[in-house]
Order: sequence, then C-alpha cells, then structure tokens
Amino acid sequence: MTPASQVDTAFAAAFGCPLTVRAEAPGRVNLIGEHIDYNGGPVLPFAIPQRVLAAASADDSGHVAVHSAALDRSVRFPVDITAPTAPSSWENYVQGMVHELRGLGVALRGAKLWLGGDLRPGCGLSSSAALCMAAGYALAELAGVEVSPLQMARAGQAAEHQFAGTPCGIMDQYVSCFGRADHALLIDCNRLTHDYVPFNADGVCVLAIPSSVKHALSDGAYEQRVRSCRAALDVIARRHAGVKSLHEVTCAMLESCRAELDDEVHRRARHVVTEVQRVTQAVEALGAGDFPRLGALLWQTQDSLRDDYAVSCPEIDELIAALRTRDDVMGARMIGGGFGGVVIALVRTEHAAAVEDHVRRRYYEPHGFSEEIFQVVPSAGASATRIA
Repeated sequence: MTPASQVDTAFAAAFGCPLTVRAEAPGRVNLIGEHIDYNGGPVLPFAIPQRVLAAASADDSGHVAVHSAALDRSVRFPVDITAPTAPSSWENYVQGMVHELRGLGVALRGAKLWLGGDLRPGCGLSSSAALCMAAGYALAELAGVEVSPLQMARAGQAAEHQFAGTPCGIMDQYVSCFGRADHALLIDCNRLTHDYVPFNADGVCVLAIPSSVKHALSDGAYEQRVRSCRAALDVIARRHAGVKSLHEVTCAMLESCRAELDDEVHRRARHVVTEVQRVTQAVEALGAGDFPRLGALLWQTQDSLRDDYAVSCPEIDELIAALRTRDDVMGARMIGGGFGGVVIALVRTEHAAAVEDHVRRRYYEPHGFSEEIFQVVPSAGASATRIA
C-alpha cells in the first residue's frame, strides 16, 4: 500500500494545498457465491489488503475536483450533480457517490479529492466498489457527517446503478465496508446482515491470478443474466406461492417448472440454486478446516459459471485448465461478473511459488501477458481519518 507520506505529497502536487482527510477501502475476493447477491442469497467474500486510497480537502468552489493517480486524469463537476457527465467513465462512480451522499446529509460546498492505491482499475477485484467506498468515506469525513457502513454500501450500489449503468448486487460494497482481518463474511444479501466466519488457514493461501482479460459489466451481458434470473423467478413464483427470491428455490422447485422455462433461463437459474447450496457447504468446510473440500466446491462453481451461467471466456478456460493439471491446487475458479478478470486458486502455501511459476509458463508467456500474481488474505474494511 502507498505510504501516507506519499499520499500527502501526491495530493499536494495535484492540488497545490495540504489534505485534511485520508481514507481507504479494500477490494475483495469472493470465495464462493457468485452471481448470488442480486438474487438475495448468501455469499462468502473477504476484503483483501489491496485497496483504493483517497485524500481530500474542502473548499468553497461549489465543485468537486478529482484526480485519479492510477489513470493520471482529472475531472471537475458540481457538488449538486444529478446525472453522469460522461458515458462509461471512471468519474461516474465518484459523481454517483457525491449524489447519493447528498441524500444522506453529506452536503459539501466544494472539495478536492485524490484517488490512488494499489488496486488497479478493472483488475477484477472490485476496484469500482472500493473506489466508491474510499471516495464516500473521505467525503463524509470531510463534511463531518457520520454515515453507517450499511448506508455507505447502499450508496455505493446506487451510484453504480444510476451513474455507472451496472445493475450490481451489494456484495462488493458491503464487504469493502465490513471486512475484518482473518475472517470471511457470510452475507445474507436479502436481509443485509452478516456473520464473520474465521478463516484459519495456516499452511493454506489464496492466490489471485489476473487473466489479463479485462471485463466490463456495463456492456449488457451482466444485465442479461439479471433479467434471466428474474424471468425464472416469475415462472417459479407462479407455481410455488411465497417464493420471493431465486435463492429460496430448491432444485425440486426448479425442475417442477422445467417445461415452462426456456433452456437458457433454466441454466441460469440452475447455477443460482446449486451455488446457494455450495455456499452452505463451503461454510461447513471452513469451520472444519477441510480445505480439500472447499477446493472441490470451487471447481464445481467454476464448471457451473462456465456451463450454466455462461460467463467464462476462452482465456479463463485455458487458465483454469492449466491449474487443473496441478495436484497442489485444491481448487480454483473465476471471480467477479465474468468474461475475464481474476481467477482465485486455493493452494498449500509451500506450493504457492511453484503454482505461480506454472501459470507464467503455461498461460502468461504463450500469450505475452505480464501480470502480478499475489496472495490475498482476509483484511480490514474501509476507514477514514481526519488529519487536520
């Protein structure tokens, strides 16, 4: 992570004045429970050490000036913004947060906001949610307004919906706010509550392996899956009274409606129904310290994401195939919305270096890719500190 002194220097270089607030928000990996959050079910992510850093100071300009160190770009927009100023652009996330925070009483006369850190945009580790949370915590602290973690997570989700055009669930924002060191979060995305699940992994680590294929969730494919899930729920709810969310559906319920569902909708729903079961089994495996069982569940999820949810891509399939050849990889799967991004692999720590070398030789080098593979551990959530 970038040291505080470097953040102070970068902020002064960008704006010509000292900062008064620092904030940070982590990215995440989701162990299991993919595409379940917007279906109201349980997910099992954890916050990671890699994070977005924010620094801010207040002014009376009536505008928010933002500089992204990662992109080396700056923008400026009114504090009372009501709609995004550019299509599919990074600043839409910040604009959305400013808009949502105003509704929570975070009214600024003006602000300067610097964004940096070691969580790269588009890296597949929920950089957009971390960006929203870091900006949100910095601006709330700047205004002296206390915003609860759940309120902040909801604001981030709304910002992505209304300003970035991504109909995402709330998992990424939630875990960025509520993350805890050495714990995964079992999040109930229907009730918006969570339990901390100890991640006692002596001798075991999670590798985050970028595929070097960037994904964009605002291009329509993600929304198509959301619509398919809703279509399946509409059919099932007509036959099974009381079902209000796809996560409540059992395999028997789904199959009872098979004749009324087209093949694509049926496969999308089958992924959700079986993935909910895998989340429960993964929590049991973690509680028992049974990492081979957890790894087997990761392989199952990957197969379901590829075959039923159809969110894989040739590069991900190739990377997964390379990992399957290793006996020291207990399990692996893609994470995130799909069509690229990051693969996580559950390995014995003593074999991590060998697995990394294998990926470079079998996948990166033939494609000419150059990526950093890193271990991720459950880490603390977002925070803000007033400096002056």
